[in-house]
Amino acid sequence: MKRICWLPILVLLAGCGAKESATAEPEAPKEEQAHKDVVLSADAAKIAGIVVEPVREVSLQAELKVPGVVTHTAQGRGVVTPPVEGKVLKLYATVGDTVGQGQPLALIESAGLAEAVSGVTGAQTLRQSAEADLRKAASELQLTRAKLSAAQGVLARQKELAKAGAFSQPSVQQAERERNEAQSEFDSAGKEETVHRAQLERAERLYKLELISRTELEQARLEVEQDAIKQDKAKKQIDLAEKVLEREKQIAAKGILNAREVQAAEAEVRAAGLEVDRGKIGVEAAKSAVVSASRGVQNAKSHYAALGGRGNSVSGSTLTLSSPLAGVVATRKVNVGQALERTTELFEIDNLQSVWVTAQVPERQIAQVRKGATVTLTTTAFKGRVFSGVVQVVGSRLDPHSRTMPVQCLVHNAGGALRPDMFAQVNLGVGNASQALVVAKDAVVTEGDTSFVYVAESEGKYEKRNVQTGRTQGGLVEILGGLKVGERVVAKGAFVVQSQAKKDELKGEE
Repeated sequence: MKRICWLPILVLLAGCGAKESATAEPEAPKEEQAHKDVVLSADAAKIAGIVVEPVREVSLQAELKVPGVVTHTAQGRGVVTPPVEGKVLKLYATVGDTVGQGQPLALIESAGLAEAVSGVTGAQTLRQSAEADLRKAASELQLTRAKLSAAQGVLARQKELAKAGAFSQPSVQQAERERNEAQSEFDSAGKEETVHRAQLERAERLYKLELISRTELEQARLEVEQDAIKQDKAKKQIDLAEKVLEREKQIAAKGILNAREVQAAEAEVRAAGLEVDRGKIGVEAAKSAVVSASRGVQNAKSHYAALGGRGNSVSGSTLTLSSPLAGVVATRKVNVGQALERTTELFEIDNLQSVWVTAQVPERQIAQVRKGATVTLTTTAFKGRVFSGVVQVVGSRLDPHSRTMPVQCLVHNAGGALRPDMFAQVNLGVGNASQALVVAKDAVVTEGDTSFVYVAESEGKYEKRNVQTGRTQGGLVEILGGLKVGERVVAKGAFVVQSQAKKDELKGEE
């Protein structure tokens, strides 16, 4: 059944004189002219972009409308500066370019990086030298152990021969040879001392220049000390050999030679044992030198990497500077060939996926605002577009001039439409939420004090329905009366339907 309403017949009166208007009695409108259904063909509805949505029930909250300003979030802006001094060789981005996190922005040449590379090379050379010394010391230790093993074998054989009484006069010749060998060892130790003292002097110079570690210096001193010990021992061996020779002569004259051979073999074993001990000391010192040199290489590499800065890549004396975040290049402040300090700002990168909107809430309404409340906002730049967010921070101090409290809202900014310093109309959710019937804001048409919607009755047929409205939130309007849940209303294109209704009214009047 159609809903009947007596409409003022303003259109009819518009063509009549004032006197006629005062005396003529208005005719009752025909039933088919009151709230007559509007009919649109499917093609006309499609061309008009009419969208029909059901009336639904949602949790609705009252809103407080206040002004606000868009700003960056803490993670939404990056100022790119070089980690080292240098010169710009190449630029990979300019203002307006969209860049990803880690994307190259500029190629920089740096003397500091070149110096660090030299430091790494020098440290690696020292480590190679220390490793070579370790290999040499290990080889010498292996030789002295073989010598000790051989001397122990000789001693065992000499004891067997002495037990069998196989020695005679040739022991004197052996004593002479031992004396000669002791003299040769003494001479050799002297030569080694000369060489090692020269090495020690060189090590002391290198240490003063901080080119070698203290461990290497102490190793050089130890070798000189060992040479002195070796010479001293060799001198004692000479003295001993002289005495042995004299004694062997006496023994040979008396025919007592067996003990002499055994003693000589024992001396060889002791000498070989001392050489093994010295070899072990040399190996340990060489190992310490390798550890120290390896640490120097690691420190040099760490210094080189630190100069490159976090997230950047370095190669030789060049640095590829990367974007610290994904976003859009807002400013570029350098050109190719420009010299750079560490404080020079090269780029500013904006990431506007999320932004702060600082709303200014009047003092008398501060108590209504709560952290976590929903927020919607609109801007003059994007009319009809609604952005949503959440209250994150309610300020603690009033502005003494405007008597307002700043309220920071985190707003999702899909597509980066909102820009820093834009003004916005902020709708803050206040009070407790309650269930309410709602329709899209564009579904409600207002004429004077009357609000109505168009209810879709069937395909292409729309009924004008008066409604009572309440709260608004975002793009929704609360319906206090006139509609039921599930009824379908024109959410987009209501004004097109209204225009068609007025055309139909004018045709009916004709």
